[in-house]
Amino acid sequence: MAQGFFSAAITLWRDGDARLSLIGTSLFWGACVTLRFLLVLWVPLALGITDNATPTLLNAMVAVGIMLGAALAAKLITLKTARRCLPAGVLIGVAVVFFTLQTNLVGAYGLLVVTGALGGFFIVPLNALLQERGRISEGAGNAIAVQNLGENTAMLLMLGLYSLVVKLGVPVLSIGVGFGVLFALSIVVLWVTTARARRSTGGAKG
Repeated sequence: MAQGFFSAAITLWRDGDARLSLIGTSLFWGACVTLRFLLVLWVPLALGITDNATPTLLNAMVAVGIMLGAALAAKLITLKTARRCLPAGVLIGVAVVFFTLQTNLVGAYGLLVVTGALGGFFIVPLNALLQERGRISEGAGNAIAVQNLGENTAMLLMLGLYSLVVKLGVPVLSIGVGFGVLFALSIVVLWVTTARARRSTGGAKG
């Protein structure tokens, strides 16, 4: 089983579209988990609210936004145009920066809905693209298994980094702004490198 799994992982990683999807989805879900923890520290500092319900409601706004973004992606993006979702990934980071600087609860709700909508628009095409590339090569089930490994690894690494900067005493607002900027830059790098790889192969898959 282990040999088959790692063989599938290598095959998918060598495929340009599958690699794009694996990295993009891993970054997204790692960021989502980190944002949940960030909200716990951000709410009392930025909004002056110390209850447990507000961070939960703010997380719910992200979920609402993801549903809206997913529905929009289903209408506007196909497998052939899946890369059009990448600008939304960059804008997720920008939205997180603006959210971190908010001091108004209504504004925070609105920005998290926007962030979630961008996330849904970003993640759905990448998931569909990976399953399609997996179906062609190693099977959709193997593709999902490799994706889960990548996502959980990203979650652990990003939460570890978040815990480290919190322990070092970095201000929460600085963490939020830095988190948004780093995420946006990561998607930009992913976008540019995959575009170059695609041009170097004449637009062929992989």
